[in-house]
Amino acid sequence: MKRPAFTLLESIVVLSLVVGFALIPVTQFGPIKQQHAEQLFLSHFDQEWRYLQAYALLRGERVQIHVQRQQVVFRIFSGQDWAAQKILAMPLGMHADGHAILIDPSGHIGPTTINFKSEYFHRVTSIKPQMGWGTYE
Repeated sequence: MKRPAFTLLESIVVLSLVVGFALIPVTQFGPIKQQHAEQLFLSHFDQEWRYLQAYALLRGERVQIHVQRQQVVFRIFSGQDWAAQKILAMPLGMHADGHAILIDPSGHIGPTTINFKSEYFHRVTSIKPQMGWGTYE
């Protein structure tokens, strides 16, 4: 008496196909996750920059943005000493050339370009804040 059922071979073939199709999207998450992390960092950098530029203008105090290789340090000065500091870490695989930028009490900065390099995507994102916050790739 035969019962209608799958054989062991059929079960293994179907299971391997299901596992194979399930693994295809998993391999695609790396670039998506990295792109999201880089966009999120640039968005947070933009927000902090704009906040501190308005802060300098409204409070009449100097603000320093110190771009380091793996992080950006935002400092608010009160007199000669800094009163507050915030550190924004860059995502893995992203770095910048180090330099310091000073926002004067009027909210203005001198001409500068900040280059963030993505090792993952092999591209450079240049930000020119004195040009109205343009982002160029």
